[in-house]
Amino acid sequence: MATHRLSIEPDVAEIQRLLDWVESCCGDAGVGGDVPFKLSLALDEAVVNVINYAFADLPPPHRIEVELAIEPDRVTAVIIDNGRAFDPLVVAPADPNIPLADRKLGGLGIHLVRTMMDRVDYQRADGENRLRLEKARG
Repeated sequence: MATHRLSIEPDVAEIQRLLDWVESCCGDAGVGGDVPFKLSLALDEAVVNVINYAFADLPPPHRIEVELAIEPDRVTAVIIDNGRAFDPLVVAPADPNIPLADRKLGGLGIHLVRTMMDRVDYQRADGENRLRLEKARG
């Protein structure tokens, strides 16, 4: 199993560096198909939410780390931040059948993460949020 770790600043300018890192790690490990794309899309959505909402009105230091574990049968990413507690899994699933004009703002990113990943888990421990995203290989 290959394990990788990346620390990023809470700035949307860091997203491209995160996506390049995911692509590189997956490429080096021979992860193919749509797995790198779906993982990158889910990480993009989740980390942008952390950047935009987790640290509002909280004093620094603000920390975001992403752990990536590449196993023969799956790829797992864990987003760790020291922002406000927020469990995205308690948010009601978005209803894609509601007309756009009638929808509440937000919530589609969480829907996208749930849709792209095979498993999503959340845990709050020791002042940290830990969002675990898992995608099967092949």
